[in-house]
Amino acid sequence: MKPGAAAAAAALQSYVSVTAAPTAVTDLLVNIIISSGWSDNTTADEQAESWADGFKARVTMAINDARDAGRFIPYAFNSASDDHIQGACYCEPLDTPDVKAAKGKRASVFQIAGSLNNFTPDDFEIACKNVLRLFGVHQPQSSQRSADGGVDFYGQAPFSEILAPIDLPPGVEKDLKVWFIGQAKQYPISKISTNEIRELVGSAELARSKIFAGKKDPLALLTARLCDPIFYILITTSDFTRDSREIILKSGVIGMDGMQLAQFLADHGKGISTGIFVEDEFRSWALG
Repeated sequence: MKPGAAAAAAALQSYVSVTAAPTAVTDLLVNIIISSGWSDNTTADEQAESWADGFKARVTMAINDARDAGRFIPYAFNSASDDHIQGACYCEPLDTPDVKAAKGKRASVFQIAGSLNNFTPDDFEIACKNVLRLFGVHQPQSSQRSADGGVDFYGQAPFSEILAPIDLPPGVEKDLKVWFIGQAKQYPISKISTNEIRELVGSAELARSKIFAGKKDPLALLTARLCDPIFYILITTSDFTRDSREIILKSGVIGMDGMQLAQFLADHGKGISTGIFVEDEFRSWALG
């Protein structure tokens, strides 16, 4: 990318840690410009001043796009001034205790992502099964890799516990249930392509129709009926290609990339004890 405000904004996440204190935009730009070899110390200040407005516009766009898409972004503007950028989990003086606690948990997002990247594919499938518990699925299932019919994990979540007190017998809302059918992709480097999205949808439809190879149903506990609602979900440690994100957006498939997954688990406090990420606790939950 040609040196300029856009290129500097694209590089920003490498220069701001998730808990970084506020830094002036021009100071950040000077650091990026010099570190990238775009200028030397004698002209970097002047270049930073000329790029500042365009840089802030690009950063604003990146933050808004990430929020709209539900994707993690490690930086934010300081609430008092857009002339300063800080880590997304930096606790400001006027933050409420609840906001500070939430930021404290989310600050572990990179440690969680790193832990997930070290999982074996089998372990990652188990972890994804346990993610379903956080969606309200009581008895999530993971399938055997040798004969999973293209479905790695699945389960059903009841809406009745959300719509009515759980200490009273539910009425018609007891019939409001939704299935989750998903695939787990532990990819260290490769991105998810459109082929994986199509594979998930096709596998889920075959599983609903009870069409499988051999005599034994590998997904015997998946009993989704014709009109039961189903969420198709693909969880990965990596990312999605641009085309696969477009397919996800148009189809309604739920795609959770590695950083979205890490943020989701951090927000639920998995592996976090007194504000500190504990690897053993995280693995115990994920593989339990």
